[in-house]
This record gives sequence, C-alpha cells and structure tokens, in this order.
Amino acid sequence: MKKILLISILLTLLPSISGCMTATYGKNFEQAQSQDQYTLTIYTNAFASQKEATERVNEESKRFMTEKGYKSYKIVSTKSESFPVSKVTFIVQFTR
Repeated sequence: MKKILLISILLTLLPSISGCMTATYGKNFEQAQSQDQYTLTIYTNAFASQKEATERVNEESKRFMTEKGYKSYKIVSTKSESFPVSKVTFIVQFTR
C-alpha cells in the first residue's frame, strides 16, 4: 500500500518538478542579413519541444516589438539543433 501511494505521489509531482525549460541566456535579437529581420536563439532542456521554444520566441517578439516600435512580426525560419546543446534558432521578420 505504501509503495502504491509513493508511486502515485511521484507521478503527480514529477511533471511539475521537471518541467519544460527555455532560456535566452541574456541574449537579445540580433540583426539578420535583411532589413527588419532578426535572429534569436532559444535554448531548451530535454523536456521542452519546439512548441515551447516557439511560445518563448513569441513572448520575446512581442516585447521587442513594443520596444522598437514595430506593429507586427512573423517567424520566417527555424533551425533546431540538439547536439551539443539543445536550441532552436529563429529568424523573425518585423514590420512597422
């Protein structure tokens, strides 16, 4: 009985303890080759997917948009890498 209780507690708590993590490590958008296009790399842990990275770049894009006076944005390119570090690099097109 104790074993079943312990397993059920662990199964309940484990997702909240080891959640999906994303980070920019203090890096901001960097100018890409085209005007009003910027790149941003989102680093992820083993539990995060490209979906979480996309949600994070959307948050960062909205913040960047208001700071720089842009009206809208669109993700035009994504590049995923899993070795040696898990990361997704986005190219985002902003419009005024």
